[in-house]
Amino acid sequence: MLRDADLSLANWLGSVLPPGTGVRFDAPCAAWQEQAAGAPFVSLFLGDIRRDGQEQPASGWSEVRDTEGRLLGTQPAARHYRVSYTVTAWADPAAAPDRSRQTMEEHGLLGLLIDACSTADTLADDHLTGALAEAGLPSFVRCGGDEPGRSAAGLWSGFGITPRAHLVLELVAPVVPPLVTDLASPARELVLGASRVPAGPAATPAAAAAGTATGSAAEAVGTGAGVRRWERRTLTESASRPRAGQAPPQG
Repeated sequence: MLRDADLSLANWLGSVLPPGTGVRFDAPCAAWQEQAAGAPFVSLFLGDIRRDGQEQPASGWSEVRDTEGRLLGTQPAARHYRVSYTVTAWADPAAAPDRSRQTMEEHGLLGLLIDACSTADTLADDHLTGALAEAGLPSFVRCGGDEPGRSAAGLWSGFGITPRAHLVLELVAPVVPPLVTDLASPARELVLGASRVPAGPAATPAAAAAGTATGSAAEAVGTGAGVRRWERRTLTESASRPRAGQAPPQG
């Protein structure tokens, strides 16, 4: 999924940034500040992956059937992951030798990303690739600053570069678990049985008659002879997994 997230974002950025602007996913390094890259580019450093709270309960299941109604399998609910990139922009030092002008060009690239996030909050279908396209669910994109407790300030020393203007680009991507096709067989047989329940000392004709009236499956026979009770039991093997909180079927 992560590779497909990178490729989908690269497709989206290609429609947002000026023609010829590159997209890189490796970590920034000090050499980028001095060496001419030949063209401006943006760097997306993947720095954080978290489960997102948009998904249905983990126990949610749905049935998948063919056009004739036959059960093909059960589908677990999709999960969503919030993938966060630290985005920096890099202008070509050779094209903009003045550092102030170079910085303004980099700010312009970051500003285009903010404008794009303000215009649409999901990636277009033609930008999605791989698992993100096959999921058939929206992939949300948004730009923002660092969350409390998660800051990019410590990254610069680790990269060996001076602090730079940056923004956090978040992609909330769906992950659809595989279809479960290992299904139980349908019901095979219906078993009927009968047993005689001895009447106790306190049994009376009225009690026996009351027992008959309380259910169609019970029959009172004679006085003091006990109650003959018919029981029906169906052996079933459910063809689908019960939902959370749902009681198993009764025979």
